[in-house]
Amino acid sequence: MGLELLHAANIFAAGDRPLFDVNTASLDGAEVPTFGGQRLQPDAALADIPRTDLVLIPGFMFTLCDALPGFARHGKWLRRQHARGAVMASMCTGSFLLAESGLLGGLRATTHWAFADFFERRYPDVRLDAKQILCEDDGVITSGGASAAMDLMLYLVRRFASLELAQLCSRYMLIDSVRSDQSPYVMWSMPKSHGDARVLRVQDWFDVHYGEPMLIDDVAQRFGFGVRNFKRRFKDSTGYGPLAYLQTLRLEKAKHLLESTRMSFDAITQQVGYEDSNSFRRLFQQRVGVPPAAYRKKFQAGKTAAV
Repeated sequence: MGLELLHAANIFAAGDRPLFDVNTASLDGAEVPTFGGQRLQPDAALADIPRTDLVLIPGFMFTLCDALPGFARHGKWLRRQHARGAVMASMCTGSFLLAESGLLGGLRATTHWAFADFFERRYPDVRLDAKQILCEDDGVITSGGASAAMDLMLYLVRRFASLELAQLCSRYMLIDSVRSDQSPYVMWSMPKSHGDARVLRVQDWFDVHYGEPMLIDDVAQRFGFGVRNFKRRFKDSTGYGPLAYLQTLRLEKAKHLLESTRMSFDAITQQVGYEDSNSFRRLFQQRVGVPPAAYRKKFQAGKTAAV
């Protein structure tokens, strides 16, 4: 679909020469098996392409762990293209290939939200902003998850041609205009594999009682911790302070209720343990990136409810 958009841009541009002269390449020119079982026949091997204006790297959504050890050996070719002025662009976890090649050091970048923690640990010198769907820094463009590929392609059309052409492609191919934030799509994975059984008991208790009024000092006392020790130990184990953890848990529960029920936002506010729906609405927009009404519209197609 991504390459089709570039071909569409060529058609709509209607010039004597194509705007994008697209060539696909594999490492050695051989066909490439995809995760879905198809086999793609590229036009060339990397060595056959001495110079290009744009390098577009696909993602490795389900094969990253297998592919990662071999990434570094492609760095020389990628760095050479960048040094010659090529724009480097990656889809989804293709950002790992750029990082392994040394092209993201000190730069601002994004990647698929589900791999953000792993990315940050592996490449601490990269200024990762996983909330963003697209980032460009020093001629290197990174993008978020698989659906962000279309945002990236529209961005490239706009960058290499014009906003008007990107908008024309967007309308004809029924694609939303370029988005900027992947926060609404993030699902929080509760960190429970840390090995601290006492902290895990608190987390399990939070899972059941998140909607009840509570003070963190009282929770510490309930589970036999001193308050300062509890806060330190909980953060060491989960990466969150207890209050921030509870707040994030309540936001995830609210997101689920917006997606799966017709409850009003006032009722959801009460159910997840907050009293003031206005302040919780502001918190929701700040943390999720969109207001509750917009979130429900995006993820609960065909249903309506008061918010």
